[in-house]
Amino acid sequence: MSGLAAPRQILRRPSLRTLALASLALNLFFVAMLVATFRHPPPPPHQPMPDRFVERMAVDLTDSDARRLRAAFEPLRPRYDTLTREYHEAGQGVRALLQADPVDYDSLRVATEAARAKRRQMGELTEETVLSILPDLSPAGRLRLVGGPGSPGMPGMPKK
Repeated sequence: MSGLAAPRQILRRPSLRTLALASLALNLFFVAMLVATFRHPPPPPHQPMPDRFVERMAVDLTDSDARRLRAAFEPLRPRYDTLTREYHEAGQGVRALLQADPVDYDSLRVATEAARAKRRQMGELTEETVLSILPDLSPAGRLRLVGGPGSPGMPGMPKK
C-alpha cells in the first residue's frame, strides 16, 4: 500500500521544487509564444509573372546565364501582364458564379475551364521562352534550369 501513497502525497501537497519547475515550464512556454508572435517573418513581396519565376531560377544560375534569362523574359512583360489580368478576371468570374444562388454548374464549368486556359497560356509562354534560350546557356546552366533548384541527382554548382 505504500506504493500508492507516494502519488497521492504529490497530488495533495506539491513540493516547492515541483511548483518552481511547473512555473519555469509555463514561463518558458509563454516566452516562446511571445517570440513566435512578434518574430513572425513578413510575407515575401509580391512579384508578378515572369519576375517570380525568373528570380527564383536566377539564384541557381551563373551571372551570365541569369542575365540571359532576364533578357529573354523582359520583352514578354506586357504579354504576361495581359495574361495575368485576364486570369484574375476569369477567377473573379468563377467566384461570382460560386456566390450565386442557385449555382449554375454548367456556367461554372465553362468559367473554370476559361481560367485554366489562361493559366495554361502563361505556362506555355514560360516553357517556350525557356526552351528558346537553352542553346545560349552554359551546360551547367541548362541542367540547373531544366532540372530546377535542388533537383535530385543534381551536382552542387557554385554561383560563379
